[in-house]
Amino acid sequence: MKAAPVSEAQRIRQLDGIRGFALFGIFLVNMPTFLQPALFLPGSGLPAAHSLLDEWIRLFFNLFVQTKFYTIFSFLFGASFYLFMSRAERKGFPMRRLYVRRLVALFVFGASHLLFLWYGDILHSYALAGFFLLLFYRMDDAGVQRWAWSLLICMQILYGLTLFTAADPDASVSTVDTALIDQAKEAYNYGNWHQWMQFRLAHELPQVVENEWFVIWSVLPLFLFGFSLARQGLFRDVQRYVPVIRRVWWGVLGASIALVSMIPLLQYGVVSFPAPRDTAVQVFVEWSGLALCTFYICSLLLLYEKERRPRLLKHLESVGRMALTHYLAQTVVSVLLARVFHLYGEAGMAVGVVLCLLIFPLQIAFSTWWLARYWYGPAEWVWRTLTYGSRIPMRKAKGTTGSNGQQRDG
Repeated sequence: MKAAPVSEAQRIRQLDGIRGFALFGIFLVNMPTFLQPALFLPGSGLPAAHSLLDEWIRLFFNLFVQTKFYTIFSFLFGASFYLFMSRAERKGFPMRRLYVRRLVALFVFGASHLLFLWYGDILHSYALAGFFLLLFYRMDDAGVQRWAWSLLICMQILYGLTLFTAADPDASVSTVDTALIDQAKEAYNYGNWHQWMQFRLAHELPQVVENEWFVIWSVLPLFLFGFSLARQGLFRDVQRYVPVIRRVWWGVLGASIALVSMIPLLQYGVVSFPAPRDTAVQVFVEWSGLALCTFYICSLLLLYEKERRPRLLKHLESVGRMALTHYLAQTVVSVLLARVFHLYGEAGMAVGVVLCLLIFPLQIAFSTWWLARYWYGPAEWVWRTLTYGSRIPMRKAKGTTGSNGQQRDG
């Protein structure tokens, strides 16, 4: 089984550009967890000793960033999984076997990332959720979307119920374990490898395992929406869907304004629910994430239709083509910086934003340089090789521009 590189003319640039855009948002969201023991902080996500600037940045994140980009990434994963399966089937490859191997390889990436680097890995959850897509591959689009809406609505009903669940009046004012926070700082800033892993296995990994089904349930309906819309040709023929995209754009814009506006009102006590303030804020952060995710995707699709290759997104396409490589690299670089400069538990939100603004342009430049010479990013090449069980050519022939007309499978 050979997987030839996709030609430049056959690439779906919208997918690459939107994926690159989402990768930057995910970097912003993840950076605070690279620099702070976020699992053990209060519901606000801020340490006790934080500045007013940290509060404003946290509010900005809640309004426009938090939960708005993993949703985009999940939607795109569903679309990409469908494209992989359909291309493999069209070329006569054993689609199910290849797809399972692809997911197993992704799980290995994610589990290694989770175990050795960072508790916030999403790849292993994507791999586990991806197995469910096999159940829907032969189902008609109406059936897939019924399942997607049902799963999504059930999840949102649960969120809604938490708004009316009052806090226990006998509970202590603060449940923050300061000793555990101090242990995290010591392990991440100064601990040796054994101490670092011991802390993570004892205190971080159990929480990840405990919440795994919840994460899978969260991303699966987004997978199904991306899967279904890709099968209907949304990304192959965007122009055909422009009238619908415009209507959806206006609808989710209104919903986004309403939901986003509730976040500061709740945070500053203007509006309240029986639930604790931080819980209520998080519910509306989640709901606004779904609305703004859709708004962002529609905006970018319309931008591509207005201008065939928007200058604003052109540079993000190369990053999007190497999303797996850059997602892993963001963790490696951030954890290394936190370790070397003893930033863990000490750096505020502003430092994290500055690091993102410095590192991401370097990723763009590296992607442009790399893809001028190679067909795939390093991690993408390993993923593809494991999927097909054979060594895939990586380096471009001298003078190759990617317009050889061959199409890769996935």
